[in-house]
Amino acid sequence: MRNILVAVLFSLLLYGCNESVNPNDPVNSYKPIWPMPGYNARNTSSPYSLSAVINPVSNGIPDWSFTFPSGNLSDGSQFCVDSRGFIYFLHQINPSGALYKFSPDGNVVWKRDSLNQWNFAAISLSRDESQIYFVAFKQGTMDRLYCYDSTGKYMWYKDSALVTKPAIGKDGNVYSFHMNGLTAYSKDGNILWTNTSVKGNYGHNYIALDMEDNIYTVNNPDKYVKVSKQGIVKWEYSAGNNFSGIVIDGFGNIYFNSYADDKLFCLNNSGQLKWTKQSVYAYFSPVITSGNRILVSQGGYVISYDTSGSELWRCQPFTNLGNAEGLLLDDADNAYYIGDGGSSGIYAGCISSGGVKKWEVNSGIYSFTLPPPVLLPQGKILISPKRAFKIQAVN
Repeated sequence: MRNILVAVLFSLLLYGCNESVNPNDPVNSYKPIWPMPGYNARNTSSPYSLSAVINPVSNGIPDWSFTFPSGNLSDGSQFCVDSRGFIYFLHQINPSGALYKFSPDGNVVWKRDSLNQWNFAAISLSRDESQIYFVAFKQGTMDRLYCYDSTGKYMWYKDSALVTKPAIGKDGNVYSFHMNGLTAYSKDGNILWTNTSVKGNYGHNYIALDMEDNIYTVNNPDKYVKVSKQGIVKWEYSAGNNFSGIVIDGFGNIYFNSYADDKLFCLNNSGQLKWTKQSVYAYFSPVITSGNRILVSQGGYVISYDTSGSELWRCQPFTNLGNAEGLLLDDADNAYYIGDGGSSGIYAGCISSGGVKKWEVNSGIYSFTLPPPVLLPQGKILISPKRAFKIQAVN
């Protein structure tokens, strides 16, 4: 009897040792799988990337800045930040752009020349942060999906890429758009499948993933689709043309903005419409707090809704500007955003989780169109103009 008991205990011990639980994996709960599903504050595009506490930006005071070489600038670059606060950025300057890696305090770690993009230069991180993925071109080439490692070493590329931001799944697969359709790649760059019936569109049509690695994205020109991780379309929803992003709450409800008619849409997980809100500033996606509150820029306010569409609070983001742009959340659900003051400068601001404005600041950078900002774990927000001659940190 004793020998049987020992054998049972030993087998249980082996089972426990063999069963792997990654603390960074989403758990089954009613919380969103990211602080901002689809667009976490570091903009990694992977819900399974290494975790990092995003500390509040407390002061609203300009910190370090970095000025790029002058020249003929293109537009649309976005930041991507790893769990330690290192920053990736594709600087778009004609004729030869460059991929940069910065330290959290703004020093150049490395620079790789001759990589460029005309619009929407977005970067994504692998699950372990050892590789980065982005769409760019070199002089004389078409757009390619590139993979570099975190030391700046070239790994691989795939031709005929559509300009979009790749998403990275639980198993490390990379989801992006080949010219022929939605495509899954292995982390080594091998094509796993392509669904030619799902055509990408504009770069802001990010790809979102749920806990089962189902894919939510745009099917050009006017449909949102849910696609299994094997590439099979599960449903389509037609909502008119031109969408901005997609985010998923902890109950599986789906939210996106349409800038064809300036609406916030809410669908259930079966792709059926639940409710809409009018007069949304639709060029940036909504965000979702850890408690499943939806924040959106609407009618000159930042407004919080619950999952039924009932308004919880509203707050005016700026004293003398209009709409907030590029909403982000820290780990305490404070909301951050920027505002386009044109010749008077890019502003940044913060609203508490309860809807009280905490601060606003003029970054001193001048611009008339803006890419989204990003948060660093060190409690900083990074800002750049669309034609990025400069990066400004605010602490």
